[in-house]
Amino acid sequence: MVAPWDRREDKERERASELLLRSWLPAVARFSPYWAERVRGLGMDTTNFVDRDALTRLAPVRELDIQRVGGDGAPALLMRPTIEQVKALATGSVMSTFLGSIRRDGTQGARHALLTEYKPIHVHRAGAADDLAISYSRSDLDRLHRCGARAAAVLGLDDTDYLVSAVPAGPTLDFFGVYHLALGSSMLALHPRGHGDPVDRVVDSFALLPATAVAVHADEAIALADVLAAADANTARVDTVILVGPPPSESVREQIREAWHQAGATEADLKVRALYAPPEARALWAEDSTGGLVTYPDLEVLEVLDPVTLEPADGPGELVITSAGWHGTALLRFRTGVLVDQLGVTEADGRRVPRLLGPVVPHAWQPRVAGGDGTRHVLDIRGIAAAAASLPIETWRGELRGPTTRIKGDRFIVELGGDLGEEQLEAARQELASETGVWPATVKAVDPTVVNTKISEDRAAFVDLR
Repeated sequence: MVAPWDRREDKERERASELLLRSWLPAVARFSPYWAERVRGLGMDTTNFVDRDALTRLAPVRELDIQRVGGDGAPALLMRPTIEQVKALATGSVMSTFLGSIRRDGTQGARHALLTEYKPIHVHRAGAADDLAISYSRSDLDRLHRCGARAAAVLGLDDTDYLVSAVPAGPTLDFFGVYHLALGSSMLALHPRGHGDPVDRVVDSFALLPATAVAVHADEAIALADVLAAADANTARVDTVILVGPPPSESVREQIREAWHQAGATEADLKVRALYAPPEARALWAEDSTGGLVTYPDLEVLEVLDPVTLEPADGPGELVITSAGWHGTALLRFRTGVLVDQLGVTEADGRRVPRLLGPVVPHAWQPRVAGGDGTRHVLDIRGIAAAAASLPIETWRGELRGPTTRIKGDRFIVELGGDLGEEQLEAARQELASETGVWPATVKAVDPTVVNTKISEDRAAFVDLR
């Protein structure tokens, strides 16, 4: 008997992940133009691009690297095979689906199966600037639906619960993740808040539905409770407040819990649980009673890397995601820009899956600043390391000590150690603009002794810039 997804032993879980990669990675390398080019650049083909070792040969990519590959919406990331390609390469459940459709409906059945598995039919926005399109096929929506049911179970919710969501409608994983949480668990739910609506828009829902659970962005949870208290809304049955966003500190949870008790929630042990994932992860993760965001090892590969060296982090680092098994937008080793404390497998509530433990900081290295042209941009600080590596160090060796950045008057300033000429500084400006997404307001040479020798040592300062 196969154990449930969240209760597998380590070896069983790792074997399931490897089997998934062996069927999915070759398909990505053949069906997605961008990844096909990247794999060929490694001198590999689909016959040996099949496992985690092969995957880790790919350099991790950032939003800035892929947001427009193939045009607006990054169509080169999509998996768009022909029927012949699927017949030649697809394995496992995908091949079974195709063969069944062909037996039933012939050529038309094959076309229908192709559209179901791979044609993008749903898109949400992602990235620090909401400039990355994440597409889902029909089969991907089934996965999102299944993950919604999982998240509900992790939160302790089921088909006897009633949900009111205060998450604004829109092309976001937050909205659709909550929507599929309710749908996947057969929970009666209302999603009354439109894009741009104030939280007051939610009040009437409590007269229509005896809510037992409420979903709300973490930074609006207290405001919503205050609005409901002022309206004397019926919140007596609410026993779970789902905070959509990174897990807050325990002191913030207590403030939220107290606000909801003041609003009329009578459950003494009111659950205040987080529901979060970076939108590139494709589905939201939930907290159970023991804490930590419960991930889906059979639908993703997660790594925590040092944002400068891109080696496995010895402590907190950047969350890197491979969307294993998903058939719309394919992401391999995507650098989310999310600072996480650690990723660990702990046996809690009977679950044995990787959890994100500790603080989670979205876009930790991607502050918004004014560029040299005066307009506001997302500055990717991680690109400074890449720029430093690609500058002509044979000329500057011994003078370049590693750049530092600071925000001064909300502008991007870079200081390079050494006695550098204008030509070299101009080359640095060009490279920094390419790698960070922002044209520097100032690039200047300074005494090398005042420039940090290791960018990685400035990581905490980078986080403070968010």
